[in-house]
Amino acid sequence: MRLGDKLKEIRLQNHVTLVGLSKAAGVSKSMLSRIERNQSAPTVTTLEKIASALGVDLASLFTDLDAGDPLVSRDRAAHLVVARDHSLDPGNGTNGDDPAPVSVIRGDRRRKVIMPWGATYELLCPDMQHRIEFISMNYPVGGGSHDLYSHDGEECGIVLQGRFRGIVGDQEFVLEAGDSIYYASSIPHRWENAGDVEARAIWAITPPSF
Repeated sequence: MRLGDKLKEIRLQNHVTLVGLSKAAGVSKSMLSRIERNQSAPTVTTLEKIASALGVDLASLFTDLDAGDPLVSRDRAAHLVVARDHSLDPGNGTNGDDPAPVSVIRGDRRRKVIMPWGATYELLCPDMQHRIEFISMNYPVGGGSHDLYSHDGEECGIVLQGRFRGIVGDQEFVLEAGDSIYYASSIPHRWENAGDVEARAIWAITPPSF
């Protein structure tokens, strides 16, 4: 299932029309229609507005997504595409409501999300249903979000390769390989590749939120 299909499914389950969602989210009906048909690349800010209008967490939009193919498409028109999840789950937890106590995610079978600005996020944690989101971020040369984003929680990251330029509140940072950063996620922030090679980093976010 792609993101547009997921959004449409949630909208229909809540008996919300495109017109109603457009008014509640402040996003045009035509844009919503293109997103649902997987023909437009929504920004995180737009997704946040839609999720809020639908009464769901932003992170929930990324659960159960499947591109139908283990390879991740880089077609920008398809916006966010997630690879088939082949994580190894050796148990069912202590009860039916708890996540498995141990999950192994093989290096070549991580769930991948391609963001609208071209960055690829790979989930190092099994899913978005736990208390922490742990991701590998790969930003192509020239790639980066143009929108500031804020949410509840905190995050910490370390750069493995290349250079990242970040805006956190009214401060600008340039991080190089080996540099790490911590900040409250409630401070508006964004990141971009500031070098001439692919920038790679590992990030932890709690609670999970895209």
